[in-house]
Amino acid sequence: MQPALDSNTLDRLIALGRKQGYLTNQDLEANLPIDSMSPEEIALIVVHLEETGVPVELEDSLISPNPKPSLPPARTAEIIPFPGRSAAPPAKPRKIALQTGAPVQPALNKPEVQAGDKAAAHWAVAVAGGLVLIVLVGLLMVSAI
Repeated sequence: MQPALDSNTLDRLIALGRKQGYLTNQDLEANLPIDSMSPEEIALIVVHLEETGVPVELEDSLISPNPKPSLPPARTAEIIPFPGRSAAPPAKPRKIALQTGAPVQPALNKPEVQAGDKAAAHWAVAVAGGLVLIVLVGLLMVSAI
């Protein structure tokens, strides 16, 4: 904080904040020399006020009074062709017709899955899921101890 800022000013702000229930940018600007203070000094005062139980509703303009101007959008590179050439070589026309292949026959030798195989697979998945569940419950019980 600046040396010019005395405890009477802070006490006044605290009393005003408790009376209103909160402080705004306008309250801080009316009671503090904001123009001659850095953002860090303003932040320290806001922290002090909030530690005393006074909420402060800040806007961005108070913390950064002089926002940096936004830079113009970056220009993208432009590709310039060599002199005497076009940007892309001309495509050569094709004189050959496309050939079609023989139609694909479905595989006739596909092994069929029997009902017993499906049941065994379902039981294997169920048993594996049960084992995983038992391990997870065991880990939870060990970590709870």
